[in-house]
Amino acid sequence: MASSNESIGVNCTTEFAAYPLVGQTGWGVCTLKAPFYEPESRAPVDIVAVIDKSGSMHGEKLDLVKETLEFVIDQLKDTDRLSVVTYDTNVKVDFGLTTMNQENKERSKVTVKAIRDGSSTNLCGGLLKGMEQIIGRTGTKAQVASVLLLTDGLANVGISNREGIMEEMRKVLDPKPGNTPFDGTIYTFGFGSDHDARLLESVSTQGGGVYYYIDSAEKIPESFADCLGGLLSVMGQNLTLKLEAGENTSILNVHTNKPTTWKTKGKCCEITMGDLQSEEERDILLELQLPAVADMSQQGIIGKLSYFNVINSKPDEVNFTMTFERNNGPRGEASKKLDSQRNRIIATTALKEARSLADQGNYSEAKKVLEAATKKISESVSVGEQFCQGLLSDLTNAADTMRSQHEYKSKGAHYLMSKMQTHSAQRSNYLSEETPYSNTSRGIFVAKSKAMKKK
Repeated sequence: MASSNESIGVNCTTEFAAYPLVGQTGWGVCTLKAPFYEPESRAPVDIVAVIDKSGSMHGEKLDLVKETLEFVIDQLKDTDRLSVVTYDTNVKVDFGLTTMNQENKERSKVTVKAIRDGSSTNLCGGLLKGMEQIIGRTGTKAQVASVLLLTDGLANVGISNREGIMEEMRKVLDPKPGNTPFDGTIYTFGFGSDHDARLLESVSTQGGGVYYYIDSAEKIPESFADCLGGLLSVMGQNLTLKLEAGENTSILNVHTNKPTTWKTKGKCCEITMGDLQSEEERDILLELQLPAVADMSQQGIIGKLSYFNVINSKPDEVNFTMTFERNNGPRGEASKKLDSQRNRIIATTALKEARSLADQGNYSEAKKVLEAATKKISESVSVGEQFCQGLLSDLTNAADTMRSQHEYKSKGAHYLMSKMQTHSAQRSNYLSEETPYSNTSRGIFVAKSKAMKKK
């Protein structure tokens, strides 16, 4: 096992300090916390940038994307590899995964500068070709590998409907026996008002990444920099969290967007958590049925976190318990930490429901859903926490986009999808600088990208 400053920590919090002896429902939260991971001592990365060069990308947008790619090239070490795939009607591998030593960096920049806008948008073809670069890796494979897909419009060549694209992606993620699996993550970037936010969110969620909504051209470099800073600080991979209910206790609900497999319903489950970047947290909110007991401390949850530790290149695990104090004394004040996470679930659920209603043109009902969530959070014990104030701001901004069909379709749909995913995944997608999910590495690279724009 790694030392404590190199391992993911697990902390368990119950809603109250003590619970009466009678049977009842109890809430708890398991918090996974990554240590600070210095980017300079990081593991190598393999990155594939898949860039839309259709006609609508002409001018400032494509110029900024090319400048951003040059910025990415400059930030990579000679142990990292980069590939660039471009697509319009056709798909082209501008260069395959290439070690970023100084000579190759200069060659790569020449290739990037030569990218020109073309015709239509074969998004599915570009995505699959990018995934193919990861699958077909030769030589020493980096522990961290990712596809970064950018588009400003709707797919209109090749497989162009959402369901068809997702089906093709699933075939790659879950290959037939004997075929090489895709062992990376996928991040998506949607620029402007014309892209399919639901598709890009679905692709990124299935690919273990997040969707970046870029509402202005100047945010293209910053969004890529934020993503790059995260990728370069990955410290834990393939996280699996096993939760087992204590004696006579049942797990009523597990509030997470991560795939959850029940070994025994209500008693034991495993959650596939993906990766964890430097300083990130993941909070798994649990509802438990606690039995009637005598005066005692009760193990509500017995848990184990297993993962690959990128810092020391070894498997690692953390064993933990969630204990509920049982007595007939005062229960104490409710935990603001747990309540904040419950508010996160309330906000995420409301954003998802409101998005569904608004997509059907029911803007007034969508706004009511958001206002109801706002009222509930405003009356909670943790409303004064900065995090909850941010949730309230997000819900208010989302409700404001319901004033007209034009406002919702041009901005609201993308805003709601972006906020829903960032809070659900607890990972930055840089819709604003006030994100609660940033880390040191992301901040460093965003600052560098801003300095680049000033030159």
